[in-house]
Amino acid sequence: MSGHAGHGAGDWPVLDVGGEVGALVVRLAAVPAGGELEAQPAGDPSRRFHTGVHVREVGGRSVPVALFPAVSAGMYEVLDDQLATLAVVEVGGGRVAELDLTAATQNG
Repeated sequence: MSGHAGHGAGDWPVLDVGGEVGALVVRLAAVPAGGELEAQPAGDPSRRFHTGVHVREVGGRSVPVALFPAVSAGMYEVLDDQLATLAVVEVGGGRVAELDLTAATQNG
């Protein structure tokens, strides 16, 4: 599972994908109050993990992005600050899953 991504806001992130390990990139409308985004294997809050949210340049715009650089293949719930599920996403081994929550987080 992923802990904090090993990078700062201006650094190039390093992904550790291959075999049964993938990565997850989540775009948000705003940086959460705590500066982090939570995720957990679907239905398993005992294995919850988090990563920082950093503003990145995406397509010429500044966008808050959370990167989980090494995630075991499977279904995951992405959670808001109150640990409510924002979305469920499948992460495949050797792949980078992308999730756009810009609309879902406009008011959160």
